[in-house]
Amino acid sequence: MANSDLVHCSHCARDVEYHYDPVNHGKHFLLSVCSLGLWLPIWLFAALSPSKLCNQCGNPLWSTEVAEMPRQPRRPS
Repeated sequence: MANSDLVHCSHCARDVEYHYDPVNHGKHFLLSVCSLGLWLPIWLFAALSPSKLCNQCGNPLWSTEVAEMPRQPRRPS
């Protein structure tokens, strides 16, 4: 599902919509078990700070500035 906010993508060189990259909890659980818990801080960081991905090119968005999306004029009913 796309967000209504726009963020500047330096790769596309324009304001784009974005989506969040889902966290693979199964992979992180397995890595935490195999590393005897050493992977837990990394899992926690990944779960609490989801990364934004550009809907156009798929690259991560590092900008925190959100551009306002222009509103569509309402049609009379």
